[in-house]
Amino acid sequence: MFRDRSILKCTFAEAIFNPIFFMTPSHPYYYLALQAAVRASRVIMEIYNNGFETEFKKDGSPITTADRASNDLIFNLLSTTGFGFISEESPLEDPLTRQQHEYTWIVDPIDGTKEFTCRNGEFTVNIALVHKQQLVFGIVTAPAINQAWFGWIGHGAWKINKLNEMGMNNTIQSTHDIIAASQSIQPNLNSQNIVFAVSRSHLTETTKKMTSLLFGNFDQLNTIAIGSSIKFCMVAEGKADIYLRADPINEWDTAAGHAVLLAAGGSVVGWPHNSPILYNKDDLINPGFVAMGNNGLIPDLLAKFPS
Repeated sequence: MFRDRSILKCTFAEAIFNPIFFMTPSHPYYYLALQAAVRASRVIMEIYNNGFETEFKKDGSPITTADRASNDLIFNLLSTTGFGFISEESPLEDPLTRQQHEYTWIVDPIDGTKEFTCRNGEFTVNIALVHKQQLVFGIVTAPAINQAWFGWIGHGAWKINKLNEMGMNNTIQSTHDIIAASQSIQPNLNSQNIVFAVSRSHLTETTKKMTSLLFGNFDQLNTIAIGSSIKFCMVAEGKADIYLRADPINEWDTAAGHAVLLAAGGSVVGWPHNSPILYNKDDLINPGFVAMGNNGLIPDLLAKFPS
């Protein structure tokens, strides 16, 4: 499960200043991030079940009292690490300042606020960690459906099938305990009939045309419509094979799900020019992409990209 179990014997102080230890799942900061996601999920569900107020931001997107409560809780926990912090619902540092952090948390306190306000349950909490501009770790919780997915690039990915039981008893006291209570996941590499995960609320004609160009008539494909970053996680665990998006997207919308998919062994290719998907950039906007579980599809896929 861990490459070096002896590392679990390090003290918290030793762990913080041990760069080799930090790159393993055993580091206490990762347990802190997992706790933040689980605790934020509980707060969100309390508000979800008892009523909430919805406002609209300048760009027309909704924000609720649950978004703010989740963001405050996550920030208060993760700010103790001293890392950079990027969130949809927090003031942003200027690029020069925030890029001075070697490590940065990228957070969406509720991804899929439209799904939240429509009460279809397809919203998530997204927390990712990047080293400079590269993903290291991600966790996605879907509290209304009682599931979560998390993973470290190079170490694997897991699914929590009973999110509401995490932290509710004394048996869960470390990342190791969470992994032991979770299910290892990997993408489906043998699908004969490709399943496409598509957005429930943001499926555009541009994305349909992109999909048709790469895979044939969109209307004849086998699709599953679902909200938020759950789509990345469906690919990571093999319940879908591909998730495409033609339109640009904010980094906090994709970072955690992207990390989970990479940790599970999948790939994400930038659209339309195979540009790298990086994080903590100047503008915090990424291009469209094709996320897939079977990396063997990449050569044929790239051959169909615009030249």
